[in-house]
Amino acid sequence: MKVLFDIAAKDLGLGKRYRTRLFAFGLAGLLLALLPGVTFPAEVKPEIVEALNAGDTTRAVQLLEHEIEIDKSYYMNYYTLGQIYFKRMEYTKAKEQFQLALDKKSKHYESLYQLGLCYLKLNQVDSAQVAMEKGRRKAKKGLRHLFENGCGLVMLKQGNYQEADRAFRQALVDHPDNPEYLINLGDANFYQGVPSLATTYYAKALEMDTGSTEVYYHWAEACIEMRDYNCAIEKLHVVLSRDSTYANAWMRAGGIYFKAALSTPTYNERVARFKETIGSYKRYLELSQAQPDSSNVRVYFELAMSYIKLFGFEDAVKYFGDVLSIPIEAKDIYFHYGKALWGIKEYVKSGEMLQKHLEWVERQGDENHSSVGEAELYQLLGDSYFYRKPKDYATAVPHYLKSLEANPNQKRIVWNVAVGYHTMKSYRQAIEFYDKRIELGIDSSSASILKNAGYCALNLAGNAGSEDEYDDIDDIDEGGKAAGNSNSDKNYYEETAKYLTGYLEYYPADTGVLVMVANTYLYQLSDCENGVKYYQEVLALDPGNCDAKKALGYAYFGGICTKNYGKAVRYLKEAYNCLVSSKGACSDVNLLLWIGQCYHLRAAAKGDEESATDDFEKANTWYNKCLKCDPSNAECKKGEAETRYEF
Repeated sequence: MKVLFDIAAKDLGLGKRYRTRLFAFGLAGLLLALLPGVTFPAEVKPEIVEALNAGDTTRAVQLLEHEIEIDKSYYMNYYTLGQIYFKRMEYTKAKEQFQLALDKKSKHYESLYQLGLCYLKLNQVDSAQVAMEKGRRKAKKGLRHLFENGCGLVMLKQGNYQEADRAFRQALVDHPDNPEYLINLGDANFYQGVPSLATTYYAKALEMDTGSTEVYYHWAEACIEMRDYNCAIEKLHVVLSRDSTYANAWMRAGGIYFKAALSTPTYNERVARFKETIGSYKRYLELSQAQPDSSNVRVYFELAMSYIKLFGFEDAVKYFGDVLSIPIEAKDIYFHYGKALWGIKEYVKSGEMLQKHLEWVERQGDENHSSVGEAELYQLLGDSYFYRKPKDYATAVPHYLKSLEANPNQKRIVWNVAVGYHTMKSYRQAIEFYDKRIELGIDSSSASILKNAGYCALNLAGNAGSEDEYDDIDDIDEGGKAAGNSNSDKNYYEETAKYLTGYLEYYPADTGVLVMVANTYLYQLSDCENGVKYYQEVLALDPGNCDAKKALGYAYFGGICTKNYGKAVRYLKEAYNCLVSSKGACSDVNLLLWIGQCYHLRAAAKGDEESATDDFEKANTWYNKCLKCDPSNAECKKGEAETRYEF
């Protein structure tokens, strides 16, 4: 029975002196201590007392239920059973028993008071108010202080703190040596915004019962309100050091640590408080073996929130699931659950929860405003479609745009919008958002934005683009053509060169981009100097690059640069030798034709017939190589015929 006495005394905030007295009283003393001033009419059966003495409340419950089966009229059995359930925090069961006790004896005001407390615990405030006010009117003078206190508790719940203050003071007039009433009076002042005055009442309660633990919880919360976090932690340590095996102590400590974490200004302290929250609540669950229900929903919700703050998304998902299984729709729970699912990359389910949050907000109207910012909400919604497989850019982008309306400086979201438009081949919108992202600042970690913008600009310019893909997204299609750029004053080839050369400032050894830049300058902008410069950089990094050699040869042969048949032949022959070793002698017939034409044109341009003869012979040799690979090639046939008799 001592176990039940200790539990009851601790819940009342009574110290060792009071607990010793309780044990001496037996069960009658227990109920008297729970309800000071109550007259106790009869004892329960001895075997029930024995079960309680052994700490076997399960056995006690079984025996009480058996007695009730035998005699359903005895109110005290219901009342005693209700007290056991109440101390177990099984408030729904306790409420049923107290109501049954009242059915058997309507003027048993002790049951009425406990029924009111059950209503408060179950957040049924209107029902609690009816019970407490009835007792205030009808109870005998010796019990009226209970209902003054009960009415004060109701008023605290309703936010009517001044009236609560008066009720607690009246309870103290009738029963001045009750430390619980002093604690409640302190709470009334705390909620009125005067935590310093609240602590004076807590101190008086502690003087009245130096062994009390209840007062330390309230005192710790007042310390938090006064931003004296060392004080708050000190008070909690007192409680937990006195009895580390008392489950409820850990539960209440967890709640206070959580409040401290939310209020703590420094990062390291905040992390420490969230870790202490988790440790306390998990210790409570370990000791109590409590399963999720309406009486402990706060434990599971704040555990989940603490894990989210520490980026422990997998654990957060578990505890949010527990809350919803009760089922309880805590404020913004669908958002936080969706965020936790986002954290473990369950994007489809994350999107479902975030949509439920929007539905929840719509149902609340003006009564219960969400504390979630639109920037984060729509960012997560966008992510849930952007990163799922298969990706859904068409749904992601509108969510992202709503997020950017609330906060336009989100670098990742601006980038994702650009990628989304790019993938959907809305190249103008993509360029707009690439530019916005570039304005927000680029460094080596984000330089691929410039690369992507360059490819996008090529699409707008009408270029078929590149097969290269965006670094982090595996399905960007760089091959789409623009719808046309007749309405734009921009030269998108110049824009391409600008973006890609910007990228090369960070990654100058990217040969793929070097080739694209060189190609754009040489073939699209007819800029010989820059085209040759970048192709030569390609060859410096990759001396065996056949395409670069071919392009340089064509530049000097095809009229992009000042014609120089000597340079053209050198580069084109190097390209040919490169291709022969990798793809075979006939892999590029045009290359054979160009080499023949270079020799042919150089020979024709020479005034000295003797020096021209050698070039005519070489031209003829290359035309014949061309015809061996492609006997029907008209250009090669023509060139071979024109040079046949010139040497």
